[in-house]
Amino acid sequence: MKNLSFSTFKTVASVGMFAALLAATTGCVTTPGGYNIYDDIYEDVYKDSHEHKKHKGKHSKNDKHDKHNYDSAVEQRATNKVRSMGYRVKDVKYKKGDRKIKVKAERGRDDYKIELGYPSYNVIKLKKH
Repeated sequence: MKNLSFSTFKTVASVGMFAALLAATTGCVTTPGGYNIYDDIYEDVYKDSHEHKKHKGKHSKNDKHDKHNYDSAVEQRATNKVRSMGYRVKDVKYKKGDRKIKVKAERGRDDYKIELGYPSYNVIKLKKH
């Protein structure tokens, strides 16, 4: 049997270490499906919190909170439009999907019902009540 020289031993040792590091790196980079690298970072902060568990899975297109925010923005813009016309706004009604915004307003001592078109906010009907 032939004795290994020092340079051959050094080459074999460095190739072995390289192979071990390559295997470890490959194992860290290729993860099983469904694993998200950010889960580990934020897991302690969010997933165990009471608020996360309370609201988990409740977000959808028909979420009441989102609907309220959308309706509020439409109603606020309608209010600003009617105020700029010189009326004092009493009530604004808007249902998502409707093409009209109904506004009850006052000018002087007279009450008015005003219908605005959506999304243009143009006056469709103005009726003294």
